[in-house]
Amino acid sequence: MKRNLMGYVAVRTGVANLLRQVLRNRLTVLAYHRIGGATSQFDALFDDSVYSCTDAVLDQQLTLLRQMRNVVTLDQVCDALDGVRTLPPRAALITFDDATQDHYSRAFPLLRRHNMTGVFFVSTRSLTERTIEWWNLLGLTVKRAAAGRYDLGQALGGPVILTDDESRASAIKTITAQIKLSSTAADALPVVLTIAKRLGVELPSVDQQTDGVISSAQLAEMQRAGMAIGSHTHSHPFLNRLSPEQQLAELTRSKRILEDLLQVPVRALAYPYGQASDYDQHSREAAKLAGYDCAFNLLKRRVVDVRNIDRFDIHRFPAAADADYRFEASISAIAV
Repeated sequence: MKRNLMGYVAVRTGVANLLRQVLRNRLTVLAYHRIGGATSQFDALFDDSVYSCTDAVLDQQLTLLRQMRNVVTLDQVCDALDGVRTLPPRAALITFDDATQDHYSRAFPLLRRHNMTGVFFVSTRSLTERTIEWWNLLGLTVKRAAAGRYDLGQALGGPVILTDDESRASAIKTITAQIKLSSTAADALPVVLTIAKRLGVELPSVDQQTDGVISSAQLAEMQRAGMAIGSHTHSHPFLNRLSPEQQLAELTRSKRILEDLLQVPVRALAYPYGQASDYDQHSREAAKLAGYDCAFNLLKRRVVDVRNIDRFDIHRFPAAADADYRFEASISAIAV
């Protein structure tokens, strides 16, 4: 009764319309990584920590988004950034990083079922070489290693003891953090190959790795069905460890590969890792020079105003792992 009265007053006084106008061009960008098919992820072949949620949870989250938000396309966002379009109130953009096979087999069908679109950011090396990313190889390596104590060197956190699932999950987390913090290399893959040798683990063949990677044909099918395809660079490097020229080459190469494949402009970029320490001003300048219309980070801001942001540094908010009150609260912020 009280809520109905407040709504009536808001409409009659024009407050509701004013709020809608104020909240136009305000955008929430949700970021997903892998989509799992089970509630327990440690049985997965690769790195469990990059799973955002299960397909069942994603289905529930998309239902909530349909009820509480106006899901927009990448083209709508780019047009709003150009000032030629106004976004609707409660606008939300759905994005996925890394273009893994589960994006095609799980996320894509769910988006179509809900009549929604998403943006899928692709690291083109995995697409052209049919190989999984280094963190997944690390996860697989630690899971396959025989039980025991291994000294990986101080740069990688020192000795690790592998016994059960819990100790292996802890080791994966520690080593991943050390690679990100301690390595000066832009590409962490050689570091993981060294770890595999120390653990005595034979890495999967390219044919085996292919099972975890989206294919060119699948990517093209998704694009034809209305999904947007964006760049996640070519080799998924730590961009700020590259020279400005190398950064531009990474961004240009990925864009060219995707545009040659899809025969449409690739308008958006997502910075690998996406934290403030992972890219820099040269990255933003390279994105502009390479011809992108916008670029996204992972700095956990729920709402951005497209009229008042750096279009090459747009914040995204990692989606919650559940479809409970936490997810609902995260998407209901200023949901007028």
